[in-house]
Amino acid sequence: MEQRNMIMAFVLSMLVLVSWQALFPSDPVQEKPVATQTDRSIPLSGEPTLAKAPAADDVPDMSLSSQVQAVQAVQAKAKVKVLSELHNDVLSLKLNEQGALIAATTTQYRQSMEENSPPVSVLDAEAKHPLYINAGVLGQALPVFSVERVQQNSNGATVHLKATLADGNLWLRTITLTAGSYVVEMHDKIGGNANYEMFHQVVARNPDRDASNIYQFIGPVSLLEDKLIEHSYDDLDEESPIKQKARGGWTGIMEPYFIAALIGDSDRVYDYYYKGNGNTYQSGRLTTGERDANGSNFTTKIYIGPKATTIMKSLNVGLERSVDYGWLAVIAKPLHHLLIWLYQYLGNYGLCIIVLVLMIKTLFYWPTQKAYESMADMRKLQPEMTRMRELYGDDRQKMGQEMMALYKKNKVNPMGGCLPILIQIPVFFALYKSLLVSIELRHAPFYGWITDLSAMDPYYVLPIVMGASMIIQQRLNPAPPDPLQAKVMKFLPIIFTFMFLFFPSGLVLYWLVNNILSITQQWYILKVKNAL
Repeated sequence: MEQRNMIMAFVLSMLVLVSWQALFPSDPVQEKPVATQTDRSIPLSGEPTLAKAPAADDVPDMSLSSQVQAVQAVQAKAKVKVLSELHNDVLSLKLNEQGALIAATTTQYRQSMEENSPPVSVLDAEAKHPLYINAGVLGQALPVFSVERVQQNSNGATVHLKATLADGNLWLRTITLTAGSYVVEMHDKIGGNANYEMFHQVVARNPDRDASNIYQFIGPVSLLEDKLIEHSYDDLDEESPIKQKARGGWTGIMEPYFIAALIGDSDRVYDYYYKGNGNTYQSGRLTTGERDANGSNFTTKIYIGPKATTIMKSLNVGLERSVDYGWLAVIAKPLHHLLIWLYQYLGNYGLCIIVLVLMIKTLFYWPTQKAYESMADMRKLQPEMTRMRELYGDDRQKMGQEMMALYKKNKVNPMGGCLPILIQIPVFFALYKSLLVSIELRHAPFYGWITDLSAMDPYYVLPIVMGASMIIQQRLNPAPPDPLQAKVMKFLPIIFTFMFLFFPSGLVLYWLVNNILSITQQWYILKVKNAL
Protein backbone atom coordinates (compact mmCIF):
# COMPACT_ATOMS: atom_id res chain seq x y z
CA MET A 1 0.00 0.00 0.00
CA GLU A 2 2.75 2.44 0.94
CA GLN A 3 4.72 1.75 -2.23
CA ARG A 4 1.62 2.34 -4.33
CA ASN A 5 0.95 5.61 -2.53
CA MET A 6 4.60 6.53 -2.80
CA ILE A 7 4.83 6.24 -6.55
CA MET A 8 1.58 8.14 -6.99
CA ALA A 9 2.67 10.92 -4.62
CA PHE A 10 6.17 11.12 -6.05
CA VAL A 11 5.15 11.15 -9.71
CA LEU A 12 2.36 13.67 -9.07
CA SER A 13 4.77 15.87 -7.15
CA MET A 14 7.26 15.74 -10.01
CA LEU A 15 4.52 16.72 -12.46
CA VAL A 16 3.36 19.55 -10.22
CA LEU A 17 6.92 20.82 -9.76
CA VAL A 18 7.78 20.81 -13.45
CA SER A 19 4.39 22.16 -14.57
CA TRP A 20 4.32 24.92 -11.95
CA GLN A 21 7.81 26.17 -12.77
CA ALA A 22 7.16 25.95 -16.50
CA LEU A 23 3.90 27.90 -16.30
CA PHE A 24 4.94 30.24 -13.49
CA PRO A 25 8.70 30.88 -13.59
CA SER A 26 10.23 31.21 -10.16
CA ASP A 27 11.01 34.91 -10.29
CA PRO A 28 8.74 36.86 -7.95
CA VAL A 29 8.14 39.68 -10.47
CA GLN A 30 7.97 39.44 -14.23
CA GLU A 31 6.06 42.63 -14.87
CA LYS A 32 7.67 45.35 -16.96
CA PRO A 33 8.93 48.30 -14.93
CA VAL A 34 7.19 51.58 -15.60
CA ALA A 35 9.17 53.79 -17.95
CA THR A 36 10.60 56.95 -16.51
CA GLN A 37 9.17 60.27 -17.54
CA THR A 38 12.39 61.22 -19.27
CA ASP A 39 13.16 58.77 -22.07
CA ARG A 40 16.91 59.17 -22.06
CA SER A 41 19.86 57.38 -23.53
CA ILE A 42 20.85 53.93 -22.42
CA PRO A 43 24.33 52.69 -23.31
CA LEU A 44 24.18 49.59 -25.48
CA SER A 45 27.62 48.03 -25.55
CA GLY A 46 29.24 50.40 -23.12
CA GLU A 47 31.38 52.27 -25.65
CA PRO A 48 29.64 55.66 -25.95
CA THR A 49 29.61 57.57 -29.20
CA LEU A 50 31.55 60.77 -29.87
CA ALA A 51 28.27 62.57 -30.49
CA LYS A 52 27.43 65.67 -28.50
CA ALA A 53 25.55 65.41 -25.24
CA PRO A 54 21.93 64.46 -25.98
CA ALA A 55 18.86 66.44 -25.17
CA ALA A 56 16.85 65.21 -22.23
CA ASP A 57 14.24 63.55 -24.43
CA ASP A 58 16.72 61.91 -26.84
CA VAL A 59 17.65 58.22 -27.00
CA PRO A 60 21.16 58.42 -28.45
CA ASP A 61 23.02 55.46 -29.88
CA MET A 62 25.69 54.49 -27.37
CA SER A 63 26.79 51.36 -29.17
CA LEU A 64 30.20 52.40 -30.57
CA SER A 65 32.85 54.90 -29.54
CA SER A 66 33.41 55.62 -33.23
CA GLN A 67 33.08 53.80 -36.53
CA VAL A 68 36.84 53.98 -37.01
CA GLN A 69 37.54 52.37 -33.66
CA ALA A 70 34.91 49.70 -34.34
CA VAL A 71 36.51 48.72 -37.68
CA GLN A 72 39.98 48.66 -36.18
CA ALA A 73 38.77 46.46 -33.33
CA VAL A 74 37.23 43.94 -35.73
CA GLN A 75 40.32 43.86 -37.95
CA ALA A 76 42.86 43.58 -35.16
CA LYS A 77 41.05 41.02 -33.01
CA ALA A 78 43.73 41.70 -30.42
CA LYS A 79 43.46 40.77 -26.79
CA VAL A 80 42.01 43.34 -24.44
CA LYS A 81 44.83 45.53 -23.20
CA VAL A 82 45.24 45.49 -19.43
CA LEU A 83 45.99 48.89 -17.91
CA SER A 84 46.24 47.88 -14.25
CA GLU A 85 45.66 45.03 -11.82
CA LEU A 86 44.73 44.94 -8.15
CA HIS A 87 43.73 42.23 -5.74
CA ASN A 88 42.88 41.29 -2.19
CA ASP A 89 42.78 37.85 -0.59
CA VAL A 90 39.53 36.78 -2.32
CA LEU A 91 39.35 38.69 -5.61
CA SER A 92 41.71 39.74 -8.40
CA LEU A 93 40.73 42.53 -10.83
CA LYS A 94 41.99 43.74 -14.19
CA LEU A 95 41.18 47.14 -15.75
CA ASN A 96 41.49 48.27 -19.35
CA GLU A 97 42.44 51.72 -20.66
CA GLN A 98 38.82 52.90 -20.46
CA GLY A 99 38.73 52.05 -16.75
CA ALA A 100 36.36 49.09 -17.27
CA LEU A 101 36.54 45.99 -15.09
CA ILE A 102 37.40 43.43 -17.76
CA ALA A 103 38.35 40.52 -15.48
CA ALA A 104 37.51 39.45 -11.94
CA THR A 105 38.86 36.15 -10.65
CA THR A 106 38.08 34.54 -7.32
CA THR A 107 40.71 32.82 -5.21
CA GLN A 108 38.32 30.73 -3.13
CA TYR A 109 36.43 28.91 -5.92
CA ARG A 110 37.64 26.61 -8.69
CA GLN A 111 35.99 25.72 -11.98
CA SER A 112 36.01 22.00 -11.23
CA MET A 113 37.19 19.44 -8.68
CA GLU A 114 40.36 18.71 -10.66
CA GLU A 115 43.57 19.33 -8.72
CA ASN A 116 44.91 21.93 -11.16
CA SER A 117 41.54 23.47 -12.02
CA PRO A 118 41.77 27.23 -12.66
CA PRO A 119 39.90 29.67 -10.42
CA VAL A 120 36.45 30.92 -11.39
CA SER A 121 36.38 34.13 -13.40
CA VAL A 122 33.19 36.01 -12.60
CA LEU A 123 34.12 38.68 -15.17
CA ASP A 124 36.07 37.97 -18.34
CA ALA A 125 35.94 40.19 -21.44
CA GLU A 126 37.78 37.54 -23.48
CA ALA A 127 35.67 34.51 -22.58
CA LYS A 128 33.33 32.66 -24.94
CA HIS A 129 30.48 34.51 -23.24
CA PRO A 130 32.12 37.81 -22.22
CA LEU A 131 30.95 39.60 -19.09
CA TYR A 132 32.39 42.88 -17.86
CA ILE A 133 31.52 46.13 -16.09
CA ASN A 134 32.07 49.62 -17.44
CA ALA A 135 31.07 53.18 -16.75
CA GLY A 136 31.07 56.43 -18.70
CA VAL A 137 29.68 59.92 -19.04
CA LEU A 138 26.58 60.40 -21.18
CA GLY A 139 27.37 62.31 -24.36
CA GLN A 140 31.14 61.85 -23.98
CA ALA A 141 33.46 59.32 -25.58
CA LEU A 142 35.27 57.06 -23.17
CA PRO A 143 38.70 58.63 -22.58
CA VAL A 144 41.98 56.78 -22.21
CA PHE A 145 43.02 56.54 -18.56
CA SER A 146 46.52 56.48 -17.20
CA VAL A 147 47.63 55.07 -13.86
CA GLU A 148 48.71 57.64 -11.30
CA ARG A 149 49.57 55.14 -8.57
CA VAL A 150 48.66 51.74 -7.15
CA GLN A 151 48.56 51.00 -3.43
CA GLN A 152 48.72 47.30 -2.61
CA ASN A 153 49.04 45.99 0.95
CA SER A 154 47.68 43.35 3.31
CA ASN A 155 44.52 45.39 3.84
CA GLY A 156 43.58 45.40 0.16
CA ALA A 157 44.41 47.53 -2.85
CA THR A 158 43.62 50.90 -4.42
CA VAL A 159 44.35 52.16 -7.92
CA HIS A 160 44.18 55.83 -8.92
CA LEU A 161 43.44 56.63 -12.58
CA LYS A 162 43.43 59.91 -14.49
CA ALA A 163 41.97 60.95 -17.85
CA THR A 164 40.79 64.02 -19.72
CA LEU A 165 37.33 64.27 -21.26
CA ALA A 166 36.80 65.62 -24.77
CA ASP A 167 35.57 68.89 -23.25
CA GLY A 168 38.91 69.31 -21.47
CA ASN A 169 37.77 68.53 -17.93
CA LEU A 170 39.87 66.30 -15.69
CA TRP A 171 38.45 62.90 -14.68
CA LEU A 172 39.88 61.13 -11.63
CA ARG A 173 38.86 57.56 -10.83
CA THR A 174 39.71 55.60 -7.69
CA ILE A 175 38.98 51.87 -7.39
CA THR A 176 39.37 50.18 -4.02
CA LEU A 177 39.32 46.56 -2.85
CA THR A 178 39.14 45.95 0.89
CA ALA A 179 40.67 42.82 2.41
CA GLY A 180 38.28 39.86 2.56
CA SER A 181 35.56 41.65 0.56
CA TYR A 182 33.94 41.01 -2.82
CA VAL A 183 32.73 44.61 -2.95
CA VAL A 184 34.57 46.94 -5.33
CA GLU A 185 34.28 50.64 -4.50
CA MET A 186 34.55 53.02 -7.46
CA HIS A 187 34.77 56.77 -6.97
CA ASP A 188 34.76 59.19 -9.93
CA LYS A 189 35.43 62.92 -9.74
CA ILE A 190 34.98 65.07 -12.85
CA GLY A 191 36.06 68.71 -12.79
CA GLY A 192 34.28 71.65 -14.34
CA ASN A 193 30.89 73.22 -13.92
CA ALA A 194 28.86 70.88 -16.16
CA ASN A 195 26.11 68.73 -14.66
CA TYR A 196 27.41 65.37 -15.74
CA GLU A 197 25.42 62.15 -15.70
CA MET A 198 27.15 58.77 -15.65
CA PHE A 199 26.10 55.26 -16.58
CA HIS A 200 27.35 52.17 -14.75
CA GLN A 201 26.45 48.80 -16.22
CA VAL A 202 27.13 45.09 -16.24
CA VAL A 203 27.53 43.99 -19.86
CA ALA A 204 27.06 40.49 -21.30
CA ARG A 205 28.03 39.67 -24.88
CA ASN A 206 26.90 36.55 -26.69
CA PRO A 207 25.37 35.10 -23.49
CA ASP A 208 24.62 31.43 -23.03
CA ARG A 209 20.84 31.48 -23.46
CA ASP A 210 20.51 27.79 -22.61
CA ALA A 211 21.98 28.27 -19.13
CA SER A 212 18.65 29.53 -17.76
CA ASN A 213 16.01 26.85 -17.17
CA ILE A 214 12.87 26.15 -15.16
CA TYR A 215 14.96 25.33 -12.09
CA GLN A 216 17.02 28.52 -11.91
CA PHE A 217 17.20 31.83 -13.73
CA ILE A 218 20.41 33.07 -15.39
CA GLY A 219 20.69 36.61 -16.78
CA PRO A 220 19.82 40.25 -15.96
CA VAL A 221 18.32 40.66 -12.51
CA SER A 222 17.46 43.51 -10.15
CA LEU A 223 15.98 44.16 -6.74
CA LEU A 224 14.02 47.41 -7.08
CA GLU A 225 11.52 48.70 -4.54
CA ASP A 226 11.83 45.36 -2.71
CA LYS A 227 10.77 43.39 -5.82
CA LEU A 228 13.01 40.88 -7.54
CA ILE A 229 12.86 41.46 -11.31
CA GLU A 230 14.28 39.06 -13.88
CA HIS A 231 14.36 39.51 -17.65
CA SER A 232 15.48 36.81 -20.03
CA TYR A 233 17.77 37.69 -22.92
CA ASP A 234 15.02 36.67 -25.33
CA ASP A 235 12.63 39.14 -23.70
CA LEU A 236 15.13 41.97 -24.11
CA ASP A 237 15.48 41.15 -27.82
CA GLU A 238 11.79 41.90 -28.29
CA GLU A 239 11.49 44.96 -26.05
CA SER A 240 12.63 48.55 -26.23
CA PRO A 241 14.84 49.67 -23.33
CA ILE A 242 13.18 48.84 -20.02
CA LYS A 243 13.58 51.53 -17.37
CA GLN A 244 12.51 52.15 -13.81
CA LYS A 245 13.20 54.73 -11.15
CA ALA A 246 13.94 53.26 -7.73
CA ARG A 247 15.46 54.23 -4.44
CA GLY A 248 18.50 52.17 -3.49
CA GLY A 249 18.27 48.62 -4.83
CA TRP A 250 20.72 46.77 -7.01
CA THR A 251 21.00 45.48 -10.57
CA GLY A 252 23.30 43.08 -12.36
CA ILE A 253 23.72 39.83 -14.26
CA MET A 254 23.91 36.49 -12.51
CA GLU A 255 25.25 33.05 -13.33
CA PRO A 256 24.29 29.81 -11.52
CA TYR A 257 26.62 30.42 -8.57
CA PHE A 258 28.05 33.92 -9.10
CA ILE A 259 26.78 37.44 -9.65
CA ALA A 260 28.07 40.86 -10.71
CA ALA A 261 25.80 43.60 -9.35
CA LEU A 262 25.75 47.38 -8.95
CA ILE A 263 24.62 48.30 -5.44
CA GLY A 264 22.65 51.50 -4.96
CA ASP A 265 22.80 53.89 -2.03
CA SER A 266 19.60 53.51 0.01
CA ASP A 267 19.30 57.33 0.22
CA ARG A 268 19.42 57.96 -3.53
CA VAL A 269 16.99 57.50 -6.42
CA TYR A 270 18.43 55.98 -9.61
CA ASP A 271 17.27 55.40 -13.16
CA TYR A 272 17.73 51.65 -13.69
CA TYR A 273 17.59 50.07 -17.14
CA TYR A 274 17.89 46.89 -19.20
CA LYS A 275 18.73 46.82 -22.88
CA GLY A 276 19.78 44.31 -25.54
CA ASN A 277 20.26 43.98 -29.28
CA GLY A 278 20.52 40.24 -29.87
CA ASN A 279 24.19 40.06 -29.02
CA THR A 280 25.00 42.58 -26.27
CA TYR A 281 22.96 43.10 -23.11
CA GLN A 282 23.21 45.57 -20.27
CA SER A 283 21.82 45.78 -16.79
CA GLY A 284 22.72 49.21 -15.44
CA ARG A 285 21.74 52.55 -14.07
CA LEU A 286 22.09 56.29 -14.70
CA THR A 287 23.36 58.55 -11.90
CA THR A 288 23.65 62.32 -11.56
CA GLY A 289 26.74 63.59 -9.78
CA GLU A 290 26.89 65.27 -6.42
CA ARG A 291 28.33 68.75 -6.93
CA ASP A 292 30.97 70.45 -4.85
CA ALA A 293 33.32 73.36 -5.47
CA ASN A 294 35.70 71.17 -7.52
CA GLY A 295 33.23 69.34 -9.78
CA SER A 296 30.91 66.30 -9.82
CA ASN A 297 31.34 63.23 -7.61
CA PHE A 298 30.05 59.70 -8.28
CA THR A 299 30.37 56.78 -5.86
CA THR A 300 29.47 53.22 -6.80
CA LYS A 301 29.69 49.89 -4.99
CA ILE A 302 29.92 46.73 -7.08
CA TYR A 303 29.56 43.18 -5.80
CA ILE A 304 31.52 40.65 -7.84
CA GLY A 305 31.50 37.24 -6.24
CA PRO A 306 29.68 34.13 -5.09
CA LYS A 307 25.95 33.90 -4.41
CA ALA A 308 26.73 32.90 -0.84
CA THR A 309 23.82 33.94 1.35
CA THR A 310 25.91 34.54 4.46
CA ILE A 311 28.26 36.88 2.58
CA MET A 312 25.56 38.75 0.67
CA LYS A 313 23.25 39.09 3.66
CA SER A 314 26.00 40.91 5.58
CA LEU A 315 25.81 43.72 2.99
CA ASN A 316 22.22 44.45 4.08
CA VAL A 317 20.99 45.34 0.58
CA GLY A 318 18.91 42.22 -0.20
CA LEU A 319 21.50 40.75 -2.56
CA GLU A 320 20.91 37.32 -1.02
CA ARG A 321 17.53 37.26 -2.75
CA SER A 322 19.35 36.50 -5.99
CA VAL A 323 19.55 32.91 -4.70
CA ASP A 324 16.34 31.48 -6.13
CA TYR A 325 14.81 28.68 -4.03
CA GLY A 326 11.66 28.55 -6.15
CA TRP A 327 8.14 27.91 -4.90
CA LEU A 328 9.40 25.70 -2.06
CA ALA A 329 11.45 28.55 -0.60
CA VAL A 330 9.50 28.39 2.66
CA ILE A 331 11.14 24.97 3.24
CA ALA A 332 14.34 25.32 1.20
CA LYS A 333 15.59 28.48 2.93
CA PRO A 334 15.38 27.15 6.50
CA LEU A 335 16.78 23.85 5.24
CA HIS A 336 19.73 25.65 3.68
CA HIS A 337 20.38 27.69 6.83
CA LEU A 338 20.18 24.52 8.92
CA LEU A 339 22.78 22.78 6.75
CA ILE A 340 25.08 25.82 7.00
CA TRP A 341 24.67 25.83 10.79
CA LEU A 342 25.38 22.10 11.08
CA TYR A 343 28.46 22.47 8.91
CA GLN A 344 30.06 24.68 11.55
CA TYR A 345 30.19 21.67 13.85
CA LEU A 346 30.45 18.71 11.47
CA GLY A 347 32.67 20.13 8.72
CA ASN A 348 31.13 17.84 6.08
CA TYR A 349 27.89 18.52 4.23
CA GLY A 350 27.31 14.79 3.72
CA LEU A 351 27.25 14.34 7.48
CA CYS A 352 24.97 17.38 7.70
CA ILE A 353 22.52 15.68 5.33
CA ILE A 354 22.58 12.51 7.43
CA VAL A 355 21.93 14.52 10.60
CA LEU A 356 19.13 16.32 8.75
CA VAL A 357 17.44 12.98 8.07
CA LEU A 358 17.81 12.02 11.73
CA MET A 359 16.27 15.33 12.81
CA ILE A 360 13.31 14.94 10.45
CA LYS A 361 12.80 11.34 11.55
CA THR A 362 12.88 12.42 15.19
CA LEU A 363 10.51 15.32 14.57
CA PHE A 364 7.95 13.10 12.85
CA TYR A 365 8.62 9.95 14.84
CA TRP A 366 5.16 9.71 16.42
CA PRO A 367 3.02 10.15 13.24
CA THR A 368 5.41 7.90 11.32
CA GLN A 369 5.16 5.29 14.06
CA LYS A 370 1.37 5.33 13.76
CA ALA A 371 1.64 5.01 9.98
CA TYR A 372 3.92 1.98 10.22
CA GLU A 373 1.64 0.38 12.82
CA SER A 374 -1.24 0.82 10.37
CA MET A 375 0.85 -0.84 7.68
CA ALA A 376 1.69 -3.70 10.04
CA ASP A 377 -2.03 -4.22 10.67
CA MET A 378 -2.61 -4.19 6.93
CA ARG A 379 0.08 -6.82 6.52
CA LYS A 380 -1.64 -9.09 9.07
CA LEU A 381 -4.86 -8.80 7.05
CA GLN A 382 -3.18 -10.05 3.86
CA PRO A 383 -4.53 -13.63 4.10
CA GLU A 384 -8.10 -12.39 4.54
CA MET A 385 -7.70 -9.91 1.67
CA THR A 386 -6.41 -12.71 -0.56
CA ARG A 387 -9.43 -14.83 0.36
CA MET A 388 -11.80 -11.96 -0.58
CA ARG A 389 -10.09 -11.51 -3.90
CA GLU A 390 -10.56 -15.20 -4.70
CA LEU A 391 -14.15 -15.14 -3.41
CA TYR A 392 -15.44 -12.12 -5.28
CA GLY A 393 -13.27 -12.37 -8.40
CA ASP A 394 -14.03 -9.56 -10.83
CA ASP A 395 -16.80 -8.00 -8.77
CA ARG A 396 -14.69 -5.01 -7.73
CA GLN A 397 -17.59 -3.12 -6.19
CA LYS A 398 -18.47 -5.99 -3.86
CA MET A 399 -14.84 -6.66 -3.03
CA GLY A 400 -14.30 -2.97 -2.24
CA GLN A 401 -17.30 -2.95 0.11
CA GLU A 402 -16.11 -6.06 1.91
CA MET A 403 -12.57 -4.73 2.28
CA MET A 404 -13.81 -1.43 3.70
CA ALA A 405 -15.86 -3.43 6.20
CA LEU A 406 -12.75 -5.45 7.02
CA TYR A 407 -10.72 -2.26 7.60
CA LYS A 408 -13.45 -0.85 9.82
CA LYS A 409 -13.77 -4.04 11.84
CA ASN A 410 -10.03 -4.19 12.53
CA LYS A 411 -9.68 -0.41 12.92
CA VAL A 412 -7.16 -0.16 10.11
CA ASN A 413 -6.60 2.99 8.05
CA PRO A 414 -5.61 1.94 4.52
CA MET A 415 -4.26 5.43 3.83
CA GLY A 416 -2.08 5.46 6.95
CA GLY A 417 0.98 4.37 4.99
CA CYS A 418 0.92 7.57 2.93
CA LEU A 419 2.14 9.77 5.75
CA PRO A 420 5.87 8.84 5.77
CA ILE A 421 6.31 9.55 2.07
CA LEU A 422 4.11 12.66 2.11
CA ILE A 423 6.32 14.10 4.85
CA GLN A 424 9.45 13.45 2.83
CA ILE A 425 8.33 14.79 -0.57
CA PRO A 426 8.51 18.55 0.15
CA VAL A 427 11.82 18.12 2.00
CA PHE A 428 13.11 16.05 -0.91
CA PHE A 429 12.37 18.76 -3.48
CA ALA A 430 13.56 21.54 -1.18
CA LEU A 431 16.89 19.76 -0.70
CA TYR A 432 17.09 19.21 -4.46
CA LYS A 433 16.67 22.96 -4.99
CA SER A 434 19.27 23.75 -2.33
CA LEU A 435 21.78 21.41 -3.97
CA LEU A 436 21.20 23.16 -7.30
CA VAL A 437 21.49 26.79 -6.22
CA SER A 438 23.59 26.86 -3.02
CA ILE A 439 27.23 27.63 -3.70
CA GLU A 440 28.10 26.30 -0.25
CA LEU A 441 27.14 22.81 -1.50
CA ARG A 442 28.96 23.26 -4.83
CA HIS A 443 31.98 20.92 -4.93
CA ALA A 444 31.24 19.87 -1.33
CA PRO A 445 32.85 16.43 -0.78
CA PHE A 446 31.54 13.56 1.31
CA TYR A 447 33.87 10.59 1.68
CA GLY A 448 35.59 8.23 -0.72
CA TRP A 449 34.50 8.57 -4.32
CA ILE A 450 31.81 11.21 -3.55
CA THR A 451 33.78 14.39 -4.19
CA ASP A 452 30.84 16.65 -5.04
CA LEU A 453 27.47 16.29 -3.34
CA SER A 454 25.87 18.62 -5.91
CA ALA A 455 26.84 16.26 -8.77
CA MET A 456 25.73 12.74 -9.62
CA ASP A 457 27.56 9.75 -8.18
CA PRO A 458 30.29 9.03 -10.77
CA TYR A 459 30.18 5.28 -10.11
CA TYR A 460 26.40 4.98 -9.40
CA VAL A 461 27.06 3.24 -6.09
CA LEU A 462 24.64 5.29 -3.98
CA PRO A 463 21.71 4.94 -6.46
CA ILE A 464 22.20 1.17 -6.68
CA VAL A 465 22.36 0.76 -2.90
CA MET A 466 19.33 3.03 -2.63
CA GLY A 467 17.48 0.75 -5.08
CA ALA A 468 18.42 -2.28 -2.99
CA SER A 469 17.06 -0.56 0.12
CA MET A 470 13.78 0.01 -1.72
CA ILE A 471 13.52 -3.71 -2.48
CA ILE A 472 13.99 -4.52 1.21
CA GLN A 473 11.45 -1.91 2.23
CA GLN A 474 9.01 -3.18 -0.38
CA ARG A 475 9.13 -6.66 1.13
CA LEU A 476 8.21 -5.22 4.53
CA ASN A 477 5.15 -3.47 3.11
CA PRO A 478 1.75 -5.14 2.69
CA ALA A 479 1.32 -6.43 -0.83
CA PRO A 480 -1.25 -4.68 -3.05
CA PRO A 481 -4.50 -6.67 -3.33
CA ASP A 482 -4.50 -6.28 -7.10
CA PRO A 483 -2.09 -8.75 -8.82
CA LEU A 484 -1.40 -6.24 -11.61
CA GLN A 485 -0.46 -3.57 -9.07
CA ALA A 486 1.78 -6.09 -7.32
CA LYS A 487 3.66 -6.73 -10.58
CA VAL A 488 4.02 -3.00 -11.24
CA MET A 489 5.37 -2.43 -7.73
CA LYS A 490 8.13 -4.96 -8.34
CA PHE A 491 9.53 -2.65 -11.01
CA LEU A 492 9.38 0.40 -8.76
CA PRO A 493 12.92 0.02 -7.30
CA ILE A 494 14.30 -0.29 -10.84
CA ILE A 495 12.46 2.85 -11.97
CA PHE A 496 13.61 4.84 -8.96
CA THR A 497 17.18 3.59 -9.27
CA PHE A 498 17.30 4.75 -12.88
CA MET A 499 15.88 8.15 -11.92
CA PHE A 500 18.35 8.58 -9.07
CA LEU A 501 21.35 7.77 -11.27
CA PHE A 502 21.27 11.35 -12.50
CA PHE A 503 20.31 13.12 -9.28
CA PRO A 504 22.88 14.95 -7.13
CA SER A 505 24.62 12.46 -4.87
CA GLY A 506 23.64 14.51 -1.82
CA LEU A 507 19.99 13.94 -2.68
CA VAL A 508 20.52 10.20 -3.17
CA LEU A 509 22.36 10.09 0.17
CA TYR A 510 19.37 11.75 1.84
CA TRP A 511 16.91 9.22 0.38
CA LEU A 512 19.17 6.24 1.13
CA VAL A 513 19.62 7.19 4.80
CA ASN A 514 15.89 7.83 5.08
CA ASN A 515 15.19 4.37 3.64
CA ILE A 516 17.61 2.69 6.05
CA LEU A 517 16.04 4.37 9.06
CA SER A 518 12.55 3.59 7.76
CA ILE A 519 13.46 -0.08 7.30
CA THR A 520 14.82 -0.25 10.85
CA GLN A 521 11.75 1.38 12.35
CA GLN A 522 9.33 -0.65 10.25
CA TRP A 523 11.07 -3.98 10.94
CA TYR A 524 10.92 -3.31 14.69
CA ILE A 525 7.18 -2.54 14.56
CA LEU A 526 6.45 -5.64 12.47
CA LYS A 527 8.36 -7.77 14.96
CA VAL A 528 6.52 -6.29 17.94
CA LYS A 529 3.16 -6.86 16.23
CA ASN A 530 4.12 -10.37 15.06
CA ALA A 531 3.50 -9.34 11.47
CA LEU A 532 6.78 -10.54 9.94
